[in-house]
Amino acid sequence: MTVLVTGATGLLGRRVVQRLLDTGQEVRVMVHRPGRENLLATPPADVCYGDVSDPNALTEACRDISEVIHLVAVIRGGRRQFDAINRQGTANVVAAAKAAGSVRRFVHVSAVGAANTPHLQYLHSKWQGEQAVVAGGLPYVIIRPSLIFGPGDEFTTAVAALVRLTPVTPVIGSGSNRLQPIHVDDVARCVAAAAGGNIRGSLTLAIGGPERLSYNRIVSIVAREMGRKRLRVNVPIWAVRPGIAALDLLTPRPPINRAMLQLITLRNVAEPDSVARVFGFQPRPLAGNIGHINDITFGEALRANLGLAPRR
Repeated sequence: MTVLVTGATGLLGRRVVQRLLDTGQEVRVMVHRPGRENLLATPPADVCYGDVSDPNALTEACRDISEVIHLVAVIRGGRRQFDAINRQGTANVVAAAKAAGSVRRFVHVSAVGAANTPHLQYLHSKWQGEQAVVAGGLPYVIIRPSLIFGPGDEFTTAVAALVRLTPVTPVIGSGSNRLQPIHVDDVARCVAAAAGGNIRGSLTLAIGGPERLSYNRIVSIVAREMGRKRLRVNVPIWAVRPGIAALDLLTPRPPINRAMLQLITLRNVAEPDSVARVFGFQPRPLAGNIGHINDITFGEALRANLGLAPRR
């Protein structure tokens, strides 16, 4: 039988697809439009087109599928987009998987901190998506990663862009909140394993890397890996809120938007042994595994901090 991967061309999706192919799985990928599958290192032969708002496309995508890995989500946008993609889009995929009659397991990637907290719009929408999975009646694995890092990520890239441009790196808030960065390849390994049938029953699991690091510490690690010494200055949230709101409205891809600002001072951690206990391996640390940040040019850093879309 075949595994369906939605969001196959994203940061995580590309790694999940490759890992499934490397382990001999038959894979069907769902992408927005023809040609997007070329972003995959090894495009599978089975490709379908559409999005999570199209029930007819989802019906075709789920035909003769044994497992579904659902990765589509947005963190940029506002309440309407979060609701349309993170909640309703997930519910649409669940409904199509259930109707197919062949799906044995539904793997859904959510986020650490997903909860019934309407004032935190992104995390609330992720929680609502989880509820659709739980209510769907299929055996499921819901994986809640902490902060994902790796080549092409948004987080370490944004920090590195600040370090590249300025001798003083601003940190919003106190910077003491704890994060547990986990490498995208390690998340992909967990996701692929969850679809492999090694987990019995249904499970919701938060995962993170081997270290709980403060935001201040992460900035220091990024600067050190780039061979730069940088002073940090902590900026109160109230002081940056107007500027971030303006960037959100005026630029196509602000380095931080209003939804991200809501999350930036939250504790974002999992149990330290969650990956080893369930998946049997130790995830890699942040330090020593972010060499990609040294590829960021001054021009790319400038574009990122001006809220301009990266050059393709």
